[in-house]
This record gives sequence, C-alpha cells and structure tokens, in this order.
Amino acid sequence: MEKIKTIGDAFMATANLLRPHADPVMAAVRCACDMASAAHADSSGWRIRAGIHIGPVVGGVVGRTKFSYDLWGDTVNVAARLSALGSEVAIYLSADAFARVRDRCRVRAVGPVPLKGKGELVVYRYDAPFGEPNAKVSIE
Repeated sequence: MEKIKTIGDAFMATANLLRPHADPVMAAVRCACDMASAAHADSSGWRIRAGIHIGPVVGGVVGRTKFSYDLWGDTVNVAARLSALGSEVAIYLSADAFARVRDRCRVRAVGPVPLKGKGELVVYRYDAPFGEPNAKVSIE
C-alpha cells in the first residue's frame, strides 16, 4: 500500500498505482484489518472504518510552491463515501472490490446503500473480530 495523503482524521492509500501489485484489493483489506487491530489494542479509543473500491483514477502534482501528489476521480469518491458509512469499526467494500476477494473474505451484504452522487450501490461489509486486545485478524 502507498499512502497518498492525510485528510483530517483520514488518509488515502492505494495499491497498484505507483508499483504493480498482483492483488491490490486484498492488500487494502489486510491493511485496513491491521490498522483496525492496532487501533483496538491501543488505549486511544480510535475506531477505524475503511472504504475499499477499485477503478481508474487521475493522479498528479498540485501546487506551484508547495507541491503535493493527489488523486481524483469517481473511484476516490466512492471509496471515501464507503468509509463514511456507519459509526462502528468496519470495512466496507464496493461490489467491484468484493468481486476480487469473494472467495477469500467472509463478508455480509449490507444491501443497496444510497451514496451521494452515485445513487444506490450494493455494498459489502467485512466485520473484523476485535473481541480481544491484540487479536490478529484472519482473512479466509
């Protein structure tokens, strides 16, 4: 995973953008699980939600004096809106992302969910087991 930027209390990361990755969606799921496990084990009380989507993006450098790299596009917007669903610890996947990991992750269909600017999209939720401190997340 490659962290692109921090946006308030969130961050944007990609797989298969700057370097080829054979399994970018599973890398994103594992990253989200690891972050949620670390947050759960910490006394900070952070609650991690992630939105995972796959698709084309436009990337480039922004600025004239202070440069930063950024990504734009519908793929970015869908992932951001998925991460904003609910208030509890969860990892949300679009149908396109779920299709890439369907045989390796246990998820449940949340159903058609209205997303701003997109209408209703089928969304899946991977619920990580966070019952014990320092529990490792398993992906099947």
